[in-house]
Amino acid sequence: MSSLPPVPSDASAPAPPRWLCVRLALAAVVVRCLPLALLFGKTSTTWNSYLSGSDAGSFLPMARVIYGLAPLSAVKVYDTRVFPGWPLLLGLPLRLGLPEWSALALSLACSALVPILFLRLTGERRLAWLLVYFPPAWLLAGLHPISEPAYLALILAGLLALKYARPGLAGGVLGATFVLRPFGAAWAAGGWVAGLWSRPRDGRAALRFALLAAVPVAGLLVLNAAVFGDPLRQLHVYELPLDQLNLSTATAAQLGAAAGHWGPPFKYLLLTPWLTPVPAWKIAYIYAHAAALLVLVWRGVAFLRGPGEPWQRALVLGFLANAALIVCTGPYWGFHSFDRYFVWGLPGALWLARGWYTSDRCHWILAPVSLALATHALLSHAGG
Repeated sequence: MSSLPPVPSDASAPAPPRWLCVRLALAAVVVRCLPLALLFGKTSTTWNSYLSGSDAGSFLPMARVIYGLAPLSAVKVYDTRVFPGWPLLLGLPLRLGLPEWSALALSLACSALVPILFLRLTGERRLAWLLVYFPPAWLLAGLHPISEPAYLALILAGLLALKYARPGLAGGVLGATFVLRPFGAAWAAGGWVAGLWSRPRDGRAALRFALLAAVPVAGLLVLNAAVFGDPLRQLHVYELPLDQLNLSTATAAQLGAAAGHWGPPFKYLLLTPWLTPVPAWKIAYIYAHAAALLVLVWRGVAFLRGPGEPWQRALVLGFLANAALIVCTGPYWGFHSFDRYFVWGLPGALWLARGWYTSDRCHWILAPVSLALATHALLSHAGG
């Protein structure tokens, strides 16, 4: 197993060239437009059916509810599980009367921004190019108007603020990740601990971080209370019986769980293929992610035992906290969505794996594989 390369200092890191940022952004958009062009050009898929077949089928209805374009009674209980940060963004063009497919432009813009922010944060050009298209679950997420691209962009923006010694701004931005995804708590906590670790006597900076991180969280509670009459609506939805969410009663019975979205570490990741029918290729695919996660966790713990900048510690701590949460995910999703949950810790995962990508030739192998797998999943999900 190769060792990690030296960690560069923040002292004199130059800004990445603009032409490189433009190329990264264009590549991220083009690589996502190719599968979409194939989907709409070679199948009978319509935009409405495409949106209803992904989590966008929950985000967009909730955007209409939040902006008063539709009543709460018009959405399913399962739709109300999504955190409102992304619907707040999606609802802006809808409020202006633009069609629902305009939501894809926001998703593509965020997907293009992520590798640029990662490059600005880490200075790792090869990894920034990798983040354009890899892993397949990340590429697939950018093919739908769902929250992953905005979520990763917020994480990286918050870490950049931490890098440039703006603890209040870092706290506000990383706190906002929780408004998009509950696992954002992992990144907010990681940023706070990293700042306190690096400057244990600077209590005011830690306090600014915590207070400003609490602002968007408080906004979430207020918005939930206004829309649902329940500040913790999303958490309460996930406590419902599984057959009231998106699983059949038979599948819930096979999994041996009637309700809940949490479980003991690794339980459902390991048992799901034994309790329910799962294709062999998917078992290999998901367990490859799990194996990579365990190796990267080991690397992350080893890194924390040495010196590091605050943003580097936050990057690793956020990944480790995300890893701890995703291995405790409950019935069904703990296995079938594991690759997607892995994406939520992707900035830290890639940085810890930087010693594995020492040649540009890796792109010639990984790019077509990632694109092929994401395209296959897209077409299969759409019935193509």
